[in-house]
Parts: sequence; structure tokens; C-alpha cells
Amino acid sequence: GAVLSRSDPTLVFVFLLVFTVATINFSFMISAFFSRANVAAAAGGFIYYLSYLPYLCLWPRYDLLSHAQKVSACLISNVAMAMGAQLIGMFEGKGTGIQWSNLFDSVTVDDDFSLAQVLSLLLFDSVLYGLVAWYMEAVFPGEYGVPLPSYFFLLPSYWCSTPRVALLKEKEEEEDAEKALKGEFMEEEPAGVVSGIKIKHLTKEFKVGSKTRQAVQDLTLNMFEGQITVVLGHNGAGKTTTLSMLTGLFPPTSGMAYVNGYDICQDMALIRRSLGLCPQHDVLFDNLTVREHLLFYAQLKGYPKEKKSDEVDRILHILNLEDKQKARSKTLSGGMKRKLSIGIALIGDSKVVMLDEPTSGMDPSARRATWDLLQGEKLSRTILLTTHFMDEADLLGDRIAIMAGGELQCCGSPLFLKNKYGAGYHMVIVKDALCNVSEISRLVHLYVPNATLESSAGAELSYILPKESTSRFELLFAELEMNKEELGIASYGASVTTMEEVFLRVGKLVDSSLDIQAIQLPALQYQHERRSHDWTMDDASSISALTDVTDFTDSGTLISDDCSNIKLNTGMRLHLQQFYAMFLKRALYSWRNWKVMVAQFLVPLIFTVMAIVVARTLPNSRNDPQLRLDLSRYGPTRVPVALQSSSGPLASALAELYSSQLSPQLGQLINITDFTDYVLTQTEEEGGSFNERCVVGAAFHGRTSRFSEVTAYFNNQGYHTSATALMMVDNALFKLIAGPNASIETGNFPMPRNLSESARSQITEGRTGFAIAINLMYGMASLSSTFALLLVTESSIKSKHVQKVSGVYLSNFWLSALLWDLVNFMLPCLLMLVVFRAFGVDAFVENNHLVDVLLMLLLYGWAVVPLMYLLSFFFSTAASAYTRLTIFNVISGTATFLAVTIMTIPALHLDQLAHLLDKVFLIFPNYCLGMCVSQFYQNFEFIKFCTASPFSELICKTLNITYQLNYFSMSEPGVGRFLVSLSVQGAVFNILLFAIEMQCVRTLWRLLTSLVRKRKQLPLIEDAALLPEDRDVAEERKRVLECQPVVESMVGSPLILQELSKVYSSGGSILAVDRLSLAVRKGECFGLLGFNGAGKTTTFKMLTGDESVTSGDAFIDGYSILRDIKKVQQRIGYCPQFDAVLDHMTGRETLSMYARLRGIPEKYVSGCVENVLRSLLLEPHADKVVRSYSGGNKRKLSAGMALIGGPPVIFLDEPSTGMDPVARRLLWDAVTRTRESGKAIIITSHSMEECE
Repeated sequence: GAVLSRSDPTLVFVFLLVFTVATINFSFMISAFFSRANVAAAAGGFIYYLSYLPYLCLWPRYDLLSHAQKVSACLISNVAMAMGAQLIGMFEGKGTGIQWSNLFDSVTVDDDFSLAQVLSLLLFDSVLYGLVAWYMEAVFPGEYGVPLPSYFFLLPSYWCSTPRVALLKEKEEEEDAEKALKGEFMEEEPAGVVSGIKIKHLTKEFKVGSKTRQAVQDLTLNMFEGQITVVLGHNGAGKTTTLSMLTGLFPPTSGMAYVNGYDICQDMALIRRSLGLCPQHDVLFDNLTVREHLLFYAQLKGYPKEKKSDEVDRILHILNLEDKQKARSKTLSGGMKRKLSIGIALIGDSKVVMLDEPTSGMDPSARRATWDLLQGEKLSRTILLTTHFMDEADLLGDRIAIMAGGELQCCGSPLFLKNKYGAGYHMVIVKDALCNVSEISRLVHLYVPNATLESSAGAELSYILPKESTSRFELLFAELEMNKEELGIASYGASVTTMEEVFLRVGKLVDSSLDIQAIQLPALQYQHERRSHDWTMDDASSISALTDVTDFTDSGTLISDDCSNIKLNTGMRLHLQQFYAMFLKRALYSWRNWKVMVAQFLVPLIFTVMAIVVARTLPNSRNDPQLRLDLSRYGPTRVPVALQSSSGPLASALAELYSSQLSPQLGQLINITDFTDYVLTQTEEEGGSFNERCVVGAAFHGRTSRFSEVTAYFNNQGYHTSATALMMVDNALFKLIAGPNASIETGNFPMPRNLSESARSQITEGRTGFAIAINLMYGMASLSSTFALLLVTESSIKSKHVQKVSGVYLSNFWLSALLWDLVNFMLPCLLMLVVFRAFGVDAFVENNHLVDVLLMLLLYGWAVVPLMYLLSFFFSTAASAYTRLTIFNVISGTATFLAVTIMTIPALHLDQLAHLLDKVFLIFPNYCLGMCVSQFYQNFEFIKFCTASPFSELICKTLNITYQLNYFSMSEPGVGRFLVSLSVQGAVFNILLFAIEMQCVRTLWRLLTSLVRKRKQLPLIEDAALLPEDRDVAEERKRVLECQPVVESMVGSPLILQELSKVYSSGGSILAVDRLSLAVRKGECFGLLGFNGAGKTTTFKMLTGDESVTSGDAFIDGYSILRDIKKVQQRIGYCPQFDAVLDHMTGRETLSMYARLRGIPEKYVSGCVENVLRSLLLEPHADKVVRSYSGGNKRKLSAGMALIGGPPVIFLDEPSTGMDPVARRLLWDAVTRTRESGKAIIITSHSMEECE
């Protein structure tokens, strides 16, 4: 190309390719030191840039560096790349370019470094970085992974793992282990079965601050081939931690475990070859298809290539995903993603399969299909499964182990556990209209005195009959059969104990604070029980304790547990409270991530310090240093000295004196007779190497004692060889006259520049200001990007949407963020001033210029912070946002700044283009900052030089050097126009931000495209309307369409949907919600059921303002979701399908934030939060950060966020997914109490029991 016109493009490509490999390995090495992506991205970019800075110190001194120093510097790949680029540039300057033929040659004889050495060192760097990454990953795997000993690579077992003998039917060697397995609640193990997983005394401890918490305690358990072993336990019982240890995610604190006979601490690589894992949350690649996922994991497990395709087809068939095999995973529904995760675990003939809550999020149909699949696949596999569905455990489990508090409580077949823990039998009686409940209870107690009334809800009565009274059941049933009509019994039946009762009973035995009898009774039934007076005193007291819906706050004020009877803040008081909540959220984020924040503050400071140091250590261009002329700078050389045999005594004496100057270190003396013949011969024999080693030489002729001819030879590839050659001959002549000990020391000392030359360099160079500007922009690029991190996280997990639904005003959300970020931004700015003062940067310190610099930096912050907010909308993960925004900042700052600065060089004659681009680039805050700093510094230098004397002022006029005494002048080199631009940018970006957030742009776009879109979508909705519908649905639709929404909401239906429809247009029109019409009354809990993909979550998204509505409308408390979405959002509570909780806050802080957003007065906030924590059994975890919560506890917190403050309408999207039975019943209890307080609740669920 035009830049490297003479170099071989293939060689340049190889050079860049090798550098790319080194850079990738450098990234691998950096990643091994970090466990969080956003921290690694921040630190990686900083370290990568930092690794280039040594070159800035080296290149001005390149000629002075020894070969060893150059090699050492190239151990940093960025320095090696810069050195290589420098050599290529020098070859281009030489006129030959870099070629394969001169790959091993140095550019000049002055140099001893070649591109071949650079390529070798880059390859060496690649290997070195790879080795460091491999070692660090093995010895310090971070939060996840089992660390190997520091000397692991010396162990023969690491390189040659010998398969251990499978643990078949062997007897326990340790007596205590045998005792542990033979407790009262441990069923005897089956004989003659292979142990696929054998766990012995496994313990795992986590450090929480200064305390140690045992997640798993002395666990001893065997799991057998051909069986499904189900592990049950409440949230936080240690199930997932156990799975994590068995799969090598965490190292055990003590104890042992064997999978397929291999030790999990030593043979994890061998275990993984036959291990299949379905984690609790789907870990899929968004852009890979279903088939590609299965092929990828089959390949990883080493499945034979020829069988791979058939195995994938088999898995697709049994998963019933054949029609979805070409669909990318991001297009799959939640249930299908779970199926794919199960398929990944099963593929490749995995002998041990671990499934962590595999059916969570699946609809009942998909769940049953998965049960059939697992039953068919368990042959010759050891399957370990965890679940919160007790019916699933009962059906699938050959053996069931229940954990509580990290310990194994019991283990055995479902029947064994029911016999051990069962309360007895359940008798369910269906009542008719004239049912006499008290008489039925009297009759039941007559025959079975210990019977208890379990529930009396709707048309059903339920009794628990102890199994000790089995002999009397026949008489009871006969009596009931005879008196059915008199007692008002429609029908009755009996059933055995369920697994749920076993689970609850185990929980009660472990933790007596859990009142099982109370929590297994939904609050729905409490008032029925109270009114019927069929309770014993004990039952009544326990129920009344649980249904007491009042509590006292610290101030003694009586409040209900959902705070629905409190008068909420409005107006300015609400705005101040919301602003405080949002500001506190940002402050907590910074506090909990203080290491990242400190690092970000230091980045611009470190860059600036390095810029100042590098600029000050560069050689002064005005006074070039003296260079001593001798052979020492060329390394070992050959010096040919030609003396003819017929030469006289004078020539011989001169030749001898010339040769005496050469020490063995400087050069090798070659005595010859014909200089030209020698050079030609040696060049032919040795080629380029001779050319590099032969720098100077001399020939002496003369037959008389008074006359001699001396010829000094020099190699013209060296910069100073001619002067050196002449100096050596002159030295020989001087020795001849003054004696052998005399010598001349010669140096090249350039003339000092005159005032005019100094002024000219002042225009073109100005290194310090330029260096500070470039480095400051790099540092600020990194710092500015951090302002988007929390925003991207909030948007991606839908936390921002839930906050909006909870009533936060946009002004409070954004202005609190802006204020906090500007305060944060001010800290590094003030530290920057300290740096300038400490290093004595006169341009920024003298005449109170520190205030001017602070103004420039703060105006930059005012512009760049809202720009980062705007750009955050384009990203879905914090790590990618940080990386790409940093790149954007670097390009929009450094690249534009360099382009304009280079174009202003007079020799290029690009002044007009530079002025044009300068005006265009004013839209970028980073460019304005760079130009501000650079021109401010340059203006200071110009003023200092041009006002020093009348002569210097004359020179400035002659050379057209302009300066501005007013630094904020709008004319160059004043910085006024950049400061005005920054001020305007900040205002414009903030206005744009609010315009987008208020959906002005989206509304305008919808209006513009509505005609075209409706023309496509309405036929789809109209076609669906022609389909026949259920009579009840038609009646509800008619009632809803005929009512007046505002009137109806006042009468008692706070939620009304009228013909609500949603059509997705991307990739063809898809009707997601079809003319939904219904009304939900106050005090009603409305269940919305359907298969995965039926449209439940889409309906919720439309009702909460997260999705646009295609047609129809909905009214909440009389307000339309189309016209009054802000007022709607202030009246609803929302628990989304996936947890929208910020992991840097604690549970208490999260609930307090949402309480403040809803306007609960400050004095009631702590009381309301405490009530919600207590009702959902979250008190033990209230002050832990959310990132440490289990999946079930996060769902509890999400539900609590929706319930707090008692909004009129509450949406719960699969709220109990991942909760254990105890937590699920507590949630039901809280929801029912909320419903009974007059709220309308809309709930979706895949648990049919929950819906009932």
C-alpha cells in the first residue's frame, strides 16, 4: 500500500499474525487473575495500555540500548510489536522494505537487532503468557474450581493419570462411615449395585467476613447406577453446593467423594469425560442452534465422531426438539431451554448425570414429558436430581435424600420415608349445600379420637387420620356411607401421606421455629376455620398467632404487615424520598465495589503521571547530546588494514599505530595487501553478515620514508562511520608526531539551536502538553465508561423496569444518578490537580490556572456522563458495555485528536481540512477535553516564549505564532469554543435522555409506522377472532366491553382488560396475545395459566409498560395503560418471571428502597420492611448481599418487592419458581393476606396446587 510500499505484504501479515497470537495469550493471562468480567475488562484494558508505555521511554534512546536490553524489553508483546514496526519503518526509509531475504538483517551496521529476532520474541511471549495463564488457572482458579498444588506440574500423576479401580460393591473401610449410613432414618442400601457416586464426610465451609459458615456438614451418601437419587432441601440447605463440589466448581473443605471411582480432588479431568450437568440456571450460547449445542458438548465429552450425529438425533427425538433443532437458543422458550440443558447433560453417554432443578419453569405437560424421559434414560446411568416439586421427587426418586442445614437428615425410598415421617392418611370430604361440618367432625372424632381437621375451604373438608388408628377406618367409612345424606356429604375419599408432608416434618424436626402445622395451611382457610369453631384451642392459638396482621413499629404506631393502611407521601415529599432512595442505591453500589471504583479513579492519575514523567525524561530536542566517535558503539567488528609488502617505513609505522587503537573488544584486526580484493571476496563468501561487521578500514601506500598515501574506508550504512574512519587515521598521524601514548578523542556535538529554530520547534513539538492530553484522554475513557455499568445491569435484569413500575419518577432516577456520578467524577479531578501541583506543571499551576483546569474537567464530566447514559441503551451486559464504551471514548477522543493535531503540521499543507474536522469533532466530549488540555498548555508555552523579550516577540510574528492572553478566548489557541461545546453537549445529551425515557421517540415512531403495521397485524387479529371461543370467555368479554372502565374500577374492579392484543413483527408476524378481555375484582386472586409461550408474560409486560400494545386497552384503577402509564405504574406491584434484584444490595436495603419509591413515610419504612422479611422467612438473610442468596431466596425477595406498600393491583409472574415447599407456603400465606386486605392479584404459575 501507500504506507508500506516496498515491504513484502506476506511478511507484514505474518508479523501482525504473530502479534495477534501474543495479544490473545496476553488476554488469557490477564483473565486468569480475575473472576468477574467487568473487573477483568477494566483492569485488562488498563494493563494492556500500560504495557505499551515502556516503549515511549525506549524509542528516543534506541541507539543507546544494548542487545540484551532490547531483548528484555521485547518480553512485553506490545513493546515487541512497536520495535518491529519501528524496524519495518526503518527498512522502508532505507528504500528496500522488509523482505524475506533481509528478515535476519539489521537495518544498519549501527544496529544489532533484526525483525527475525522480534518475531522469535513474540512467539516466545505467546508461549510464556500461555504458560502463566495455565499455571495461574490451575493453582489459583479463583472463586470457582479446585486448586492444584503449586508443584502440580512436577507430579507424574498430573501427566499420566492412572484409572482407579471402580468402587464396586466394596464394604466401607471406616466404621464411623458405616454407622453414619445405618441411622434410624437411613434405609439400608441395596445389595449388589454399583455406586456411581460415593460421598464420605464431605464438608464445605465459606468465609463470610470474619465468620465461617458451613454450607455442607459431614455428608456421607451413596448413589447407585441405574437409579435416580433425588436430593431435597429448603433454599440454602446445601444441595447446589454439594453438586458444585461433585462437578469441581468448589473444592471441598474436608472429606472425599468419588464419581465413577475417581477422586473429585485429583481426577476431575477424568470425571468430566463421563459427567453430564444441567445447572440451576441455563448456560447456553445465544447464537448457537439446538443441534450445534448438542454437537459441541458431544465433541467436548470425546464421543466418537462416527456416532456423534446419530447420538444428537437420538437426544433431539427423546427431547421432542426435532422441529427446533435449527433454532438459535435465544429464540427458545424457558421450558425448551431447560429441555436443551437436560439434553446437554445426557448426550455423549454420560455415566453420571447431575440435574439441578431441571423442570423449574416448565409447564405441567413439559414436566411430565421430562419425567418419562428421565425414567427411560436412567438405565446404566447414575442420576442425581434436585427439585422443589415433591410430586416429582415421589415419582422419579428410587432413593430420596433430604438435607437441612447442610446435613443429611434421612435417606431411603419414598415408601420408607413416608412410613418413617408420615402423619397418617388424608380423608377428603366433598360437601353439598346442607353440609353439617360440626356433626361430621364429631363423628370422625368418635371413631378416630386423634384425627385433626386439616382444612375447610370451599366445598371440601380435609382430615388427617393417624396411621395407628387404621383398624377403625372401616367402621368410620361405613358410618359415613350410611349417613351421607343427613350429614350433607356429596362424596369422600382417602389418600396416603405425601412427600410434601415428609419434607415439612423433617424441616420441623431440624428447626422447631418452623410451625409446620401452621405453614401448611394457606391463610385462605384461616377465617373459615375460625368461623366454623372446629379448631382445638392449640390450633386456634397457633393460627391466630400467624394471622395477626398488625405490628408495632419502633415509634409505637400500629401498621398492617403490607403497610396498606398507611397514608403514602405525595408531592415534594415523595420526590425527595425517591431521590434519596435512588441516590443511596448508587452510593451502595460504589461502596460495595470500592476496589473497582478506586482502580478507576487511579487510572487517569497514573496515565497522567506517566505522561509527565515520560515527557520530562525524553532528550531535549533543542540541545542534542554529544556523541563520542569510536568503534565501541558498533560492537565486535572487523577492521581490515591494507599494507603492501613493498611499502616504506613511514607507511608501516602508520599502519602499526593505526592497528594499536584496536582492542580485542572493539574489533578484529585483519592484515591484508589488497583492500578492494578482500572486500569483494568476503562479501561473496559471507554476504550481509560481513557487511554488518565491517565498519571502517584503512590502506597505507608509500615506498619512501618521507611520503605515504593513506586511504580511510567507511561503510556508508552507518550514520557516523565516515567521521569515525577519519578520526582513526588522524589518531594514527597524531601518535606518529606526539608519541604512541598520545591520542585524540573525537565527538559529534551538534550546534545549539538558535532562538528562531527553538521557536519553530515550539510550534511543531510541545511534547508535554501533547503527552498529558493523550494520556488523560486514555484515562478518562476508562473512567467515563464505568458510569454506564450499573445502568446496563439494571436494564438487563429488568430492575430498572421494576423500579419504574414501583412509581419512581424519571427525574429522580436520572438526576440522582447524574449527581452521584458527578460527585464521583470530581474526586479524580481534584486528585489530578494535586498531581499537577506536585510535579510543578507550570502551565496548569501558575496564575491560579488550577481553577481553570478544574473547570475544564468538570465541564467534560457534565458532557460525558449523560452521553454514557445514552449509549448504555445499546448494551445488554455490563462487561461488553464497559469494553466497547472505552473503545468508543478512545476513538472519539484520541483518534480524532491525533488526526487534527497531525494535519496542523505545516509541512503537510492540510490546514483547511484540519479546521473543518475540528468543527465536526466538537460533538465529542473526549475530543474537546484533549484539545482543551493540549491548547491550554500550548498557549501557556507560546505566551511564555513570545513575551520573554522584544526579539522573541519579533520571531513569533515572523513565524506566525499566535497566542491568547485570555485562555478562554474563542480564537485559537484559546479553549473557549471547546468549553462552550462541552456545556451545550451536556444540556443536549440530558434532553435527549429524557426524551427517550419519556418514550417520545418511540411514540413518534409508532405513530409514523402505525398505519403500515396495523395493515399487516389487524388481519392476523381479525382471523383469530373468527375462531369459536368458550361460553364463559364470551360472557366475560361481553361484560367487560359493555362496562365503563372508570366507573367499574370505582365499583370494585381495579383491573380491566379490553380486547388486549400483541403481535410481534420481527421475522414474520406472531400473535402472542389475542383479544384478552377480563376484569379482576378487589380481593380477588386471578390465576393466569398456560403452556410455555402461551402469552402470560407478554400480557404482564404490556400491563406494566414494558411492551407496547398492538390493539385494545387495559385500565388499572381507572387509568389507561396507553394514555396514563405513569399513573398506572404508581398503582401496581410487579414480580417478574426472572429475578430483578440488584446483587450489590442486601435484602433489607432492597425492600427499603422499594418502600421509599412507593412513598411509605420514612418512620414506617423499617417496620414495613421487617414485616415483609418476617412473613417470607427472609429475616436470617436480611443483611446479606443479594448475590449470596439462593435462587429461592431471590424469588422471595422479588415477591416481597411486589407486595410491599400494598399497591391496589399486584402482578406475580411465576413467583414460587425455585422455592422450597416451606417458602412456597409462606408466600401463599402472604399473598392470601394481601388479597384479603382488598387487593387485586394476578398470578401465573406452573404449579397446579398453587393455583388451587
